[in-house]
Amino acid sequence: MRKTAFLIGVSLIATAAPAFAQDTAPAQEDGGVAEIIVSAQHRTERLQDVPLSVTALGSAALETRQINDLSQVAIAAPSLQVGSDNTFAVRGVGTQAFATTIDSSVATAFDDVNLGRPFLAQGLFNDVERVEVLNGPQGLLFGKNASAGLLNVVSTKPKLNQFESITNLELDSREAPDESGSAWSMIGRQIINVPVGDSGALRINGSYSWEEPGTTFVGLRNVRNDLNREQYGVRAKYLQEISPSLELYVIGDYAESHGIAGIYDRTYRSVGAGSVNTDALAITAITPGDNNFTFGGDGGYWRDLKLGGAQGTLTWTAPNGIVVSNIAAWKFYNFDSQLDTDFTNLNGASRNWSHANYDQFSNELRVALPAGNRLSGQAGLYYFHSTIDQKGQIAGNNYLPDFLLPVFPFCVGGSAATGCPYTNSYFLGRDYIYSMKTDSYAAFGQLTYDVTDGLKVFAGGRVTRDEISIDLDQVQDAYFVPLAVPGSFNQDYGHTNFSWKVGGQYNFTPDVMLYGSYGSGYKGPGFNDTAATTDANLIVRPEKSYTGEIGFKTSWFDRHLVFNISAFHTKFDNYQVQSLDTNLQAFVVQNAASVTTKGIEATINATPVRGLSINASGTLLDSKFGNFPGAECYPGQGCSSFNAKGLRTPTSAKFTSSLEAMYEFQTSGTVHPFIDANWYHRSSINYLINRAPGAQVPTLDMIGASAGLNLDNGMRISIFCKNCTSAYNPNFIGLDSGDAIAGVATYQQQFGFDSVRTIGASLQFKF
Repeated sequence: MRKTAFLIGVSLIATAAPAFAQDTAPAQEDGGVAEIIVSAQHRTERLQDVPLSVTALGSAALETRQINDLSQVAIAAPSLQVGSDNTFAVRGVGTQAFATTIDSSVATAFDDVNLGRPFLAQGLFNDVERVEVLNGPQGLLFGKNASAGLLNVVSTKPKLNQFESITNLELDSREAPDESGSAWSMIGRQIINVPVGDSGALRINGSYSWEEPGTTFVGLRNVRNDLNREQYGVRAKYLQEISPSLELYVIGDYAESHGIAGIYDRTYRSVGAGSVNTDALAITAITPGDNNFTFGGDGGYWRDLKLGGAQGTLTWTAPNGIVVSNIAAWKFYNFDSQLDTDFTNLNGASRNWSHANYDQFSNELRVALPAGNRLSGQAGLYYFHSTIDQKGQIAGNNYLPDFLLPVFPFCVGGSAATGCPYTNSYFLGRDYIYSMKTDSYAAFGQLTYDVTDGLKVFAGGRVTRDEISIDLDQVQDAYFVPLAVPGSFNQDYGHTNFSWKVGGQYNFTPDVMLYGSYGSGYKGPGFNDTAATTDANLIVRPEKSYTGEIGFKTSWFDRHLVFNISAFHTKFDNYQVQSLDTNLQAFVVQNAASVTTKGIEATINATPVRGLSINASGTLLDSKFGNFPGAECYPGQGCSSFNAKGLRTPTSAKFTSSLEAMYEFQTSGTVHPFIDANWYHRSSINYLINRAPGAQVPTLDMIGASAGLNLDNGMRISIFCKNCTSAYNPNFIGLDSGDAIAGVATYQQQFGFDSVRTIGASLQFKF
């Protein structure tokens, strides 16, 4: 299959028509740093005028560094960390929970629509105008639940009176450390913009990718194993200027993703003495280690995700400049997966499947005052409704021989009564089925007043009402060792919150601005998806944050140097976090008492000579638990729980930086060569709350580079490498839950597509 994918990719590139060059020039006509336009405050403005910390990546930056999806944005945004399966942390804080009954602390918005679950943010970038990473709480203006930060993705709107076709083809060779060959990937994208009369335009984009991972599978082949990742999707956007003052913008999209690569192909990093997995690993011929890329399985692997939706925005501009807009949106996903949880060729816990149906509807009405007046701002009303129906099971025979199952006296509840029927389906396990509903209502507003020509003050607030309910049934199947208590649970919960923000900004000159703000953030309540006891309270209380930030935004030497710096301090109360309770033998979500994160962020953009651009950014971070008396101990720590006060939060590095230099040769002809080099640095991190020694990852340095040609006829050709030195870096490390319950420290790790060296070529053209 790898050879086939490679040949198909070569064929596509070989037969492609003459091509284009996307505008990658980062400089202005006079050689200065180009202005970056963002919508971080739900209005279009210069990045240098926005009084908050924002990292903005335009289409040129995404293209040059081969950033293909949200999981890869972190290499250019030091305050952002990405975990397994699109889980994000900003400034050291994210949602530390696997449950889909909990919202994310880092929200994601796509074309002004808040995405209620991380699954909705998956898929290839295509026709993306920019990605904005908003550091710190952002829930005041963006939908709901952004207590730690926000990823704001903005796609390119249809263009009036213009026909455009853009094609992008990419072919990659990825290192496969445990194989003699390489893993291959192929990505294709197409964009078409068609005018519809004088006042309308239709823009359609489609994408397809086939990616093979760096891991190696040595498991059984007599069951379904989707070991690669295949993604495809289409997105249609229609823009109609009904009148000079009235605009309609409609979007519809659909996408699918299939395969476990980079998500479920976990390997063993280390195995503790007395591990129940030792013999199974030996039989499967797996040698655990930091650089182990091999996994097995006998239960099958697949992951099928279907997602899509529709949205419409109606915008009216009044004669006095007031803008009224309404955006209604519906999003959904269907998810089906199975993985062999023990990752060996014997049945330890070979059955771990889940199926989910999720949909959300949101509507936001917003009124914005005219820009340019002394008083500006916006106010609005927001409604959000979502439902999720999910069921699943984790089960296995704990490595007992299969022939024992029908004759061994397994009895429900583990009571070997005389004449007990052999009714158990598995030796151990847990199953569940639940339905959860969420309704959220909000009213919000933020105003800015120009006190003088240089001084502005602003204030805003948001009132939110969240109402949630859940119906949960669990352990309906029969197990000798149930991993939860049998029962049915029905709960509901409501909470009203007021979030606020005040601040000001002062322009010493048009190019030097000082700003400061203080405000609160909010993440709504949720539920545990597992009841650990018969009288369990499933409610997880809301998470709140309080942030102070001060910063400078400056431009120097006619914008040949842009330097921004900010300092922040945030305290989280009732921080929502998930951990393994070894006494209850279940993962539970709880509210840690507090987390405090503080630090400094800085960015430099420079164009010292024409054609050369240098971009550097860094984050110095101190993110720690203030008080967490219910933290889970790791095996060997000598306790079941402890107070994690003073420990750094998971994935929070003390220092992270990104450096990029690009030079486009100044030629008088029609061909313009360019070269680019980048370096991502991250100090050591730990993936677990308890800072278990085996979950520590040392300092990471990743080098990337590209070189190519921009042609005046619209063609762009480039070759590139990512993680050029092949710095093996897992994007997740966790304890094996079965061994942890037995007091044995065994660690599993997850490698991503950028965890190994990737070398590739890309071709783009436009007409």
